[in-house]
Amino acid sequence: MPASTPRPHVMALLFDTDFNRPSGTRTFRHLDGRPFTDEEQALADDATLEELQAAGVHVHNPEAGAEAEAASLVLAELLLKYAVQHHKALAALMTDEDLIDYDRLVTTVAAGADGFRPREG
Repeated sequence: MPASTPRPHVMALLFDTDFNRPSGTRTFRHLDGRPFTDEEQALADDATLEELQAAGVHVHNPEAGAEAEAASLVLAELLLKYAVQHHKALAALMTDEDLIDYDRLVTTVAAGADGFRPREG
């Protein structure tokens, strides 16, 4: 059963861990580059969510990633609806380079989306 409070020896190990592992490996390294021993690796693998969070480690949550991706698409559609309708107001705020990109992208998107036709004006 996981500990309810961070264990000092686990915390010490986590604070000395380089979490950027080479792809294809599950072995962590110390900040000085030494690979973890089998014992250290087992200890890191056994770290609780609370210990990882206490060490400031970002824990990957696939569900949160999928939710964020879905939300970003909905947000983009929502913003696009207003951006296309209020082209003149946005154009006044954009740099010349952004305006060129905006016009190119909105034309492409509008060509494939019936609800997003740019207003003339």
